[in-house]
Amino acid sequence: MKETTIQLHKGVQFTSIVEPKFKTSVISVIMLLPAEPEKYAELAMLRNVLLNSCEKYPNAALMSEQMQNLYGASLNSGIGVIGNTWQTEYFVSVIGDDYALEGENLCMEAASLLLECLLHPNVKQNAFDDVAFRTEQQELLDTIDSEVNNKRNYAIKKARKVIFEGETNSYSVYGTREEVLALTPEKIYKTYQEVLQKAQLLIYYVGADEAPGLPELFRNAFAERDVSQMLFKAPSPCKPETVTARETMDVQQCQLLMAFKIPEVSQETLRVCSMMFGGAPFSLLFSNVREKMSLCYYCSSSVFLGKNTILVSSGVSAENLEKTRTAILEQLNLLKTGQFEDKLLTDATRYLTNALRLSGDTPSSCINEAFECFIREDHANLKERIALYESVTREDIIRTANALILDSVYILENEEANA
Repeated sequence: MKETTIQLHKGVQFTSIVEPKFKTSVISVIMLLPAEPEKYAELAMLRNVLLNSCEKYPNAALMSEQMQNLYGASLNSGIGVIGNTWQTEYFVSVIGDDYALEGENLCMEAASLLLECLLHPNVKQNAFDDVAFRTEQQELLDTIDSEVNNKRNYAIKKARKVIFEGETNSYSVYGTREEVLALTPEKIYKTYQEVLQKAQLLIYYVGADEAPGLPELFRNAFAERDVSQMLFKAPSPCKPETVTARETMDVQQCQLLMAFKIPEVSQETLRVCSMMFGGAPFSLLFSNVREKMSLCYYCSSSVFLGKNTILVSSGVSAENLEKTRTAILEQLNLLKTGQFEDKLLTDATRYLTNALRLSGDTPSSCINEAFECFIREDHANLKERIALYESVTREDIIRTANALILDSVYILENEEANA
């Protein structure tokens, strides 16, 4: 695998990742902005409407036809908040040029289509096309409405409000229903113009062969920009004392979420600690709380990137809520006191390093890994990153576990259980 990064302009970076085994090419444009919760609904709406159609292909039917002309290429997008930075990714995937029946340069054609969407949107009189706007507005509303149907995701969304109160991560990346309903085609076009001028741009190409024309294509497409400082590391301050929030709903399974925060820690140590705690099938929470004690339907932990926070999420019956909460703290205490086998640390390290080794198996995973290296602000190669995980010691885990503070607890329970 060959990876090359160049600066096209100030605030515009291009990374090429060439891996001969890939059968498809992916071109991704990641736009970074300071996270401003009052603009989340606008930015979520913008990412939908930009890929719906464009000036050259002004309706969904024509866009679909062009996709088929590119051998079934696909356009997609994603949004998220990392630390105090907003991320929108727009990407196109297409089969490799070697598979084109008539020798077409599919990579360049796909990149050109992506740029048509980003730079020449379906706009009339300083407003996005009304039909495209209404279609995507309803799509976004449906996404917001559907969040309540998945109780685990709903609970995490509500827990974030408690865990990160007053921080950019406490808000839904989709905005609220009211905010989305208040949007207009004119407002979104104004947002689009601001984003195009102010966003820091990371452009990634992943494919089997070099694509020598791509850097120049994007160099000509985007201009130099004076971007704001992006904050990917924004540790969440711990509350003076643990806050517990409860909500009742007509649910069959209660949701118990517990957030643990730590002021300072290396990301490798925190991830290994979380993996041992509840991040894998061999972890303490899975092996003991779920399997041996049979206290919950699931129990796992995960790390909030850039926030120095571990979230334990579990689905339990009402009668086992307090037992599960106690058991979770008992498992953390095993880490604090060093009452764990060396094999647990070895398995957690191997789990994470194997995931790193597999990061080159697909174009999207290559982009994810390259982007994470960017937000980590280091240029460690795969071997060096693996070495960082393998250097985590038993003493590091004990020290980290003892520094973890129970910050917040969120409980979603059945209405009858609280009657």
